[in-house]
Amino acid sequence: MSIRTKLTLITISGLIAFYAIVGGMLSGSSFGRVVANPGPYPQLKIFEEVVRHIVNDYVEKPDLNKVRVGALRGLTDGLDPYSSYLLPAQLKEYQANKGKYPDMTGLQLGSVQRFAYVISVVPNSPADKAGIRPRDVIEYIDGHATQDIDLIDANAMLSGQAGTTVELTFLRTRTRGNEKIKITRAPVTLPKPEMQMLEQQIGYIKVQALQGQAEAVQTAIKDVTKRGATKIVLDLRGSAGDDLQAGVTVANYFLKSGTIAKVIGRKEKLLNTFEAKPENALTDLPVAVLIDNTTAGAAEVVAAAILDNKRGDVVGERTFGVGTAQQLFPLDDGSAMLLTTSRYAAPSGRFFFPDGVLPGVEVKRQDLTAFLPEDADTAPSPSPSTEGQNKSATPTPSATPGAASKPSEDVILKKAIEVLTTGAKAKKKAS
Repeated sequence: MSIRTKLTLITISGLIAFYAIVGGMLSGSSFGRVVANPGPYPQLKIFEEVVRHIVNDYVEKPDLNKVRVGALRGLTDGLDPYSSYLLPAQLKEYQANKGKYPDMTGLQLGSVQRFAYVISVVPNSPADKAGIRPRDVIEYIDGHATQDIDLIDANAMLSGQAGTTVELTFLRTRTRGNEKIKITRAPVTLPKPEMQMLEQQIGYIKVQALQGQAEAVQTAIKDVTKRGATKIVLDLRGSAGDDLQAGVTVANYFLKSGTIAKVIGRKEKLLNTFEAKPENALTDLPVAVLIDNTTAGAAEVVAAAILDNKRGDVVGERTFGVGTAQQLFPLDDGSAMLLTTSRYAAPSGRFFFPDGVLPGVEVKRQDLTAFLPEDADTAPSPSPSTEGQNKSATPTPSATPGAASKPSEDVILKKAIEVLTTGAKAKKKAS
């Protein structure tokens, strides 16, 4: 082995050693582990052996830079969908796009079984007009398999200049074939909250997104109250993304006191607690919050705060489960590690990621199907059920709740109205 190769090997081994130690430490966290971890040093030895074999035994002269990048990406792959190793160009793009939602397509993506999974679609966005719906599973983005790229990469590939196109290939499911759809990127505007009066003086407020909409939600609450509402339905289906503070602000509109959310770090350390401020409360009217698995992020904060403080009822399905915070750790070569360093939790301490928020009043819907093919070994959590749907008519607001599918009736809204007017509740299932 040449001196140059030896030096390169030592350099790579040192880099991998550092991240192996970090990875070994992180693997002891509550995010889970695949195998028993005896500590970082045995892991380091294995990495060194692998690099040595690549240098000495691989059939061609290896590109050791690619080997290093692959190793570092592999370390974050074993953590969670939101941690990632970013190359210098990816880091710049991430910093430029941080906090921007929606992108030029109107898709909010999550990750299920390493596929890019559509959590929600902004109404009237390019993705919505192209026929993409929540619960669709993206197999390829412009020919790149989503199972082989990070969620950050997938979101970056959706971004681009207005007028350009991106091609998505969808995984075959019970409701969609292996079809390809081209989306022409265009500016996307988040819709304002919609409100109307339903039967029995129920004010209905549909919030498609909480980002930048806290003041508009405040206005909607005041408007339905002025119209004589004696009860409120807050529909958060299809609301995904946004930051923790947006959820805290909206939850406070309904709470005069109590804990709204917590931020919890490594070793279950409590980093921050958000308490309701009585001067920010707007109403003490009975409230029912509607959720399903297109609800994520800040909307989960609102639902959990209402539920845990016994302020109202939360009706529907388990939410998707998003609620983590990442920190960038710059590296000497201009790249960076993006690592999840804390998680958001309900007042009870339950984490939103990965299990979501389980409603107090669970409603089962027939219009949902599992996202994977029939012969898939596993299914996403939560797995929708098809039992027990009531076929009688129900009022349906002009805004399509959840923007997911169009069943003959909105059984979740119907149940919320029933709960608000009669106090009837479905039996809560264990999570």
